[in-house]
Amino acid sequence: MSSEPPVTPEDPIGVRYPNTARIWNYQLGGKDNFEVDRQASDAANTMVKGLGVPAGADTAIESRHLLQRMVDYLVGQGIRQFLDLGSGLPNMANTHQIAQRVAPEARVVYADVDPMVSTHAAALMAGSNVITLRADLREPEQVLGDARVRDLLDFGQPIGIMFMCVLHCLWDKEDPWGVVRQFRDALPPGSYLALSHMTDEAHPEAAEGLFRMTQELHWNTPLISRSRADIARFFDGFTLVEPGLVAPAQWHPELDNPLRQRGEHGVGDVPVLRLIVPEPAEPDPGAAWHLCGIGVKD
Repeated sequence: MSSEPPVTPEDPIGVRYPNTARIWNYQLGGKDNFEVDRQASDAANTMVKGLGVPAGADTAIESRHLLQRMVDYLVGQGIRQFLDLGSGLPNMANTHQIAQRVAPEARVVYADVDPMVSTHAAALMAGSNVITLRADLREPEQVLGDARVRDLLDFGQPIGIMFMCVLHCLWDKEDPWGVVRQFRDALPPGSYLALSHMTDEAHPEAAEGLFRMTQELHWNTPLISRSRADIARFFDGFTLVEPGLVAPAQWHPELDNPLRQRGEHGVGDVPVLRLIVPEPAEPDPGAAWHLCGIGVKD
């Protein structure tokens, strides 16, 4: 699997070729996507299905439920400030909606470089304790040096930083480990890193095939599956909490408490997570497209 970015054809307004954020939106049943994204998503699903691997929609929903459990865990540890990096298009319940159902005072910064993401997030996730920022996480100072971020978040108190399903969109040459390190160094001890990353551990053939597809169809980002050792490196300077670096279904399944479907009694119009059948006691290892974990800064 190459670690060098190729020369990408011109796509000045970002609609000629597939966009990873819009594909994720489509996998989650959203409407903020184009035909080119749907075709790419369907092609990827067909490819992995032929190898006996779960399709993107299953993985996407599993990842959103993982986000719910991780945010709930961090709130339970006393975290009231969140920095959600590479947040993507608003889908189901988002970080601030999950946190604020328990801690209404929780403050959240969303950052994403995609202009469509930042525009939609600003419209759909506005609030007194929420800001959306168009910034490139590959240049941490764009986020850390922004006056709005500094006004909302207290960097003298613990912060939860979220890299959910985003670091596998960075090439090795872009040094995703250095990106995480720069954010880590800006945080006080007792802060947390929550991370989910694609792995080739269980499905090397499918992982390689999906990476090649992103290149052949000129997706705006690669999907680079990495080894357990490379993913563990992101937690340098952090101590992993139990159960360590595991598949999403294995990360504190007892915390699964999704917000109810829109329209249910007492829910109103708040975007919510869809209810799903609880994970089996022994999660199917075939679903392990990702490794995930939370670490506390030493």
